Amino acid sequence: MKHLILLSLIILSATILLACSGNNNNKTSTLDNKNDPPSTATSSSGNASWSCNLDGQAITGNIIDNGLQYDHQSNVAYIDEVDEGKELLFYLSDTKSPSSLGVHTLRFSVPAKTGASSFGQDENGWGIEVDITINNGHTARYNSDSFTINVTDLTATRTSGTFAGKFTLHGNITDTDKKEISVTDGKFDITIAKN
Repeated sequence: MKHLILLSLIILSATILLACSGNNNNKTSTLDNKNDPPSTATSSSGNASWSCNLDGQAITGNIIDNGLQYDHQSNVAYIDEVDEGKELLFYLSDTKSPSSLGVHTLRFSVPAKTGASSFGQDENGWGIEVDITINNGHTARYNSDSFTINVTDLTATRTSGTFAGKFTLHGNITDTDKKEISVTDGKFDITIAKN
């Protein structure tokens, strides 16, 4: 009888211990999720990738953000109807998490079609803009002087291609900002947002 009571106590203790540790994990998980900002995006694991050299510095990105910086999420393409026809609009950013801002952001507004296109300064509404966050209070903004984009693939779900260009400093200028920059060896492979 002693052994039966002792065995019952051990089983009861183990059951209570397991039940309590399961509830504790749920509470921690709930608290962690409560502190995270709401997200409609997911981190990339093959969903987005891009790279380029900006004045010889290698820049890459692959995380889809929460759309904190702009009206659209970074590293996702959108197809919109504009006066010039269908637009392929996307922001490539080197954000480090879905809830953070990138230091480098390239904004593309190009015709939604495959093939190579070359443009000058803000030609017919098409263009690429480069924003470089210098510090919390200053972003250097560059507009394209000339750029080429080759959209090699454009489907209902993905787009990919290459790009390069030269850019001139515009707006909110400080004496320490470079006046001109170049982007070379640009590549992108990103998803297209569902409208």
